[in-house]
Amino acid sequence: MTDRDFKSEFDSIIKEVIAPIFKANGFKKNGNNFYRDLGEVGQAFNVQQSQWNSKDDKTFVFNLGLLDKEIQNIVYQRELPKFPKEYDCEIRLRHGQLLNKGDIWYDLNKRTDLEKLKIQIIKDVENYVLPFLDKYQDPNKWIEFFDWKFEPITGPIEKFLIIEKYGERARAEKFWNDLYNEALFPKPQVSEIRTKDGQVIRDESEPTVNREWIKRLEDFAEKKEVKLEIRPTTTPVSKRADSDKRNDNTIKKLWSMLKGK
Repeated sequence: MTDRDFKSEFDSIIKEVIAPIFKANGFKKNGNNFYRDLGEVGQAFNVQQSQWNSKDDKTFVFNLGLLDKEIQNIVYQRELPKFPKEYDCEIRLRHGQLLNKGDIWYDLNKRTDLEKLKIQIIKDVENYVLPFLDKYQDPNKWIEFFDWKFEPITGPIEKFLIIEKYGERARAEKFWNDLYNEALFPKPQVSEIRTKDGQVIRDESEPTVNREWIKRLEDFAEKKEVKLEIRPTTTPVSKRADSDKRNDNTIKKLWSMLKGK
C-alpha cells in the first residue's frame, strides 16, 4: 500500500472543492481565508487546521465571521484590514453551530475516504454555510444570534453596539446592566471531583470581584449614556456563612477519602 500525502490531500480539498464554491459566490481568496465585501458589511470564511496535526493525521474546521464596518471603526478606531480575516469580525462562529452541534471537525487520515470527505464538505457548505452567509447579508437579522442555543462569539462592546444599531436601545442597556451586575455580584466557581467509586464531590470557591472589569463597564456606560442600576444580589450575605461551612465540610470529606479513612 502506497503512503498517502495528507498535506497534498488537504490542499486538494481547498483548491478543488472549497475555493471554486466560494469564488463562484463572490468571495476573494487569501491562503485558507475567504472574504466577501458587501459594502456596509463583510463576511469571512476560514479553514482552520488543528495545532496538533501531523503528517499522518489532519483535522480541520470551518470558521465564519460577520463584520459591520461602522462598528469596527467605533471599537478599534482604525482602518479595516485590506483582507479581513474571520478573527477580525464582530460575530464569529463555527459551522457546527449552524447544525446546533457546537463544534464539528473533519478528519483526514489513513481511514478517510478522500472522495467521500469531499462530497460531505460540498454538502455542508452548500446546505449550511452558504445559506447562512446569504441570509445574514442583511445585518438587521444579526439580532437573532443572541437567541441561539449556541450563541456566536461576540465581544461585549460589539454585542452592545449590534443590539443598539439593529435591535432596541432598551435591550442594549439591559444587556450592559446584566454584565455590570454579574461583575458586581459574581457567582461562586463550582467544581466537581468524581471518585473511583463514582461519588461526586462538589466544591464552591468564593467568587472574586474584578475591579478593573467593573471600571471598564462603568466607563463605557458613561460614554454611551447608559444608566447603570445596581440590583439586589440573589445570594443574601447572611447565607455566605452557611456556604463557607459547606465548603469546609467538602474539603474535609475529600481529604479523608484521599487518606483512605
